[in-house]
Amino acid sequence: MKKVIVAVVPKSTQQKVEWISSSEAKVWVHAAPEKGKANAEVCELLAKELGLKKRQVNISAGESSKKKIVAISPPFEGGD
Repeated sequence: MKKVIVAVVPKSTQQKVEWISSSEAKVWVHAAPEKGKANAEVCELLAKELGLKKRQVNISAGESSKKKIVAISPPFEGGD
């Protein structure tokens, strides 16, 4: 499992991911930081950017902060 430090910009006019390094990113989301909406959008954008499923990207720390630690599970091949 990889950990990525993410700085979030909520209520943005754009949605984008900018990689600062292989373990740090800045993410702009449309959603406001209320009721987990911005967090869900962050996970969705990162999953799309990395070609993963949404369930493989989870916030492990900083749910109520603009700085978050996101856990990224590797894609598993095979299995049922």
